Amino acid sequence: MAKQYQLAFTLHGHSSDVRNLCVPNTKESVLLSASRDGSAIAWGPGSTSKDWDATVRAEELERRFVSCVTAVTNGGQRKLQIPSSEVDVLGYMVTGSSSGMLSTYPLPPLESQDATLDAPTLEPQHTVIEHRKNLCCIDASANGLLVSGSWDNTAIVWRDFKKAVHIEGHQQAVWAVRFVGEDRVLTASADKTIVLHSLDVAAGKSKPLQKYSGHTDCVRGLSLTPDGKGFWSCGNDGLVNLYSFDSPSPVRTLSGHTSFVYSVTAFPDGSGAISSGEDGTLRVWSSKRLSERKHLTADSELVQTIPHPSLSLWSTAIAPVPGSSSYYIISSSADSSIRFFSNEEQFMASQKDREDWDHEVAQRKLDKSATSSDLTFLEWRRLAGQVIMIKNNDNVEAYQWSQANTTWQQIGQVVDAIGSGRKQLYDGQEYDYVFDVDIQDGVPPLKLPYNVTENPWTAAQRFLEKNELPSGYAEQVVDFIQKNTGGVQLGTGGGNDAYVDPLTGGSRYTGASTGGGNQSWGGDPYTGGGAYSTQSAQPSVRILPVRTYLSFKKINPQAALGKVNEFNEAIKASSPDLALSAADEASLKAVVDILAADQPVKKEKWQPAALLSAAVKWPEDKRFPPPIDLLQAAGWGEPWNPSKPRATNQVLAMRALANLFNTTQGRAVMAAAGQAGVLAELRRGRQWDQVGTAKQPLATIALKPLSSPQILDNETTDSETIYRAGVALGNLLSSSATGSLPVGDVQNAKSLLFTRASATGEKRLTDLALEVGQLAS
Repeated sequence: MAKQYQLAFTLHGHSSDVRNLCVPNTKESVLLSASRDGSAIAWGPGSTSKDWDATVRAEELERRFVSCVTAVTNGGQRKLQIPSSEVDVLGYMVTGSSSGMLSTYPLPPLESQDATLDAPTLEPQHTVIEHRKNLCCIDASANGLLVSGSWDNTAIVWRDFKKAVHIEGHQQAVWAVRFVGEDRVLTASADKTIVLHSLDVAAGKSKPLQKYSGHTDCVRGLSLTPDGKGFWSCGNDGLVNLYSFDSPSPVRTLSGHTSFVYSVTAFPDGSGAISSGEDGTLRVWSSKRLSERKHLTADSELVQTIPHPSLSLWSTAIAPVPGSSSYYIISSSADSSIRFFSNEEQFMASQKDREDWDHEVAQRKLDKSATSSDLTFLEWRRLAGQVIMIKNNDNVEAYQWSQANTTWQQIGQVVDAIGSGRKQLYDGQEYDYVFDVDIQDGVPPLKLPYNVTENPWTAAQRFLEKNELPSGYAEQVVDFIQKNTGGVQLGTGGGNDAYVDPLTGGSRYTGASTGGGNQSWGGDPYTGGGAYSTQSAQPSVRILPVRTYLSFKKINPQAALGKVNEFNEAIKASSPDLALSAADEASLKAVVDILAADQPVKKEKWQPAALLSAAVKWPEDKRFPPPIDLLQAAGWGEPWNPSKPRATNQVLAMRALANLFNTTQGRAVMAAAGQAGVLAELRRGRQWDQVGTAKQPLATIALKPLSSPQILDNETTDSETIYRAGVALGNLLSSSATGSLPVGDVQNAKSLLFTRASATGEKRLTDLALEVGQLAS
């Protein structure tokens, strides 16, 4: 019987779900992790044999969710053709984020790093945006090619961090990608198919070679067999499949998981694979037994089931144990932990730590709908990993059969399903309800926690912000909450109080009106959110004109300062006339001190000349991100060109210009510069579809005192951009300048706004279009 895996140690370094793990080379003890906390970490062996340490950390530019991570090295038959670094690098850590951004971070040799959780934070050397939605998976070839997959239904092959091949054909999100050598790529999709593509990178072309079926729900993970003859897959149908490249159907289908299977990883020695999923288990599968025996039941290939305290196990990996021929199997979960398991006693955790682990697992809460309902007999066919329920006094306990120990082991307590009256635990807090919300086919449901004592608008806003969803969905989320909680009433009150926070769209709870008067309603001009009332009433929406300024505030000022100083020292050596003076450095330090304060106080006495000089005169690759981030202005005097540093600088520049309106001095700068000229310069030489992620900042700049109906003419899909451009139009029609506007342009813009509102179907856009229509009539 195979030796059983037990807990070795746990890594703590992330503060949210660890969505992806990667071991770039199964012969080297290096692990990469990506998290929804906006960071990726490289881990390596620590000072003891039973622990690993964080060696370097990378933080996504805007702290968006980091969905996936991999690494490319300067090894292989082809050197990476990229600008040389000032220091020797092992290679590059590459991340993909929920914004669709691909970022690269130079990796110094790991042995040169201090073994500490206070690992140095890397700055991105390249940032590229080609995907339109979440970049959810990534893989690297031995010679430094990259392939990424996205919710935009496409995959992209990258050479030297530049787009080389765009692969289309899937009907839904591409959830997994894997290189097969240097000239073929596997893609797995929510459309339930897996496709093998041939690549001609030099010509920028691909061609589908084979389509594989066998899953009845979206395919979530891929892993190649070490002999190169096939691959493993897993999916939301709860299955783990083993394929041969020359057959369109699986040669084996393995079952055992009771929910979505998110990840599968093959053992480097060809002995099998591991998988993990939404049922909170890490499972070990054997493929040797597939060939050793002719007649096997579906469960007999399952070697071991390892339950976890967390129910969402997002990713798996297998890494070599330093100084040994054995391997760690590794899982990452929604509780922000990364756990290593070993089947060698010398690498396992202490007996006490393992007992504590078993106790922690036994305390987890299981939904009784996911376990067997027969509580009567234990003398039935015992299958590895099988779960049953046993009533013990007033509790119902879950037990799992361990084939290795030939005994039933307690793995948790069974609780009622959501909405039964019991409190539900989510993110360490108790809620009356925790709903599963489906946002897209093939995408796992998101958790929506709600207490009946809170304002549903507050719960909706919290849900949208946590998952970085458009705030225009607030009304739909509130409707969902009210329908699924039976419209719980909390009491009555009087008056016509209705307050809406102009920044968040949230409002305090107001009871049902008992007296006369009309219920008023206010809406956030940027989100379309409004106040909650336990009585239904027709809202009287008044959006225009918008008199508040919107800003973009995400920045790590100290990190930006450090990078500016680093770049400035390099520029002093190469181009002294472009370097910052001592007075400039002092001014810069004053700005950083303001921004780094816990509650920054607006001060308008500092002069931005130093940073303006850096943002305009420094080389393009040195302007991003620190000078533009700190300056909140940028150099747009040169013609646009298609370079990626320029594209990234454009996004930051537009956000910076939008931020200028939040201070008296900034508004004076924009007035003096001539806002129309600024917008024209920012767009000069670029078609609308080349503007990319700069569309929303561009619309936000226009939203201030100026309208840009051209945005409505070009934008057809991004509802947030359309909404802001529509508000800009409404602001202009509400101003004293409305009489000087060409009637034809106004009517055309009004018609476009109605068309866009109808196409998106969003109520906030419809309300806005009606109000603009009244102003334009």
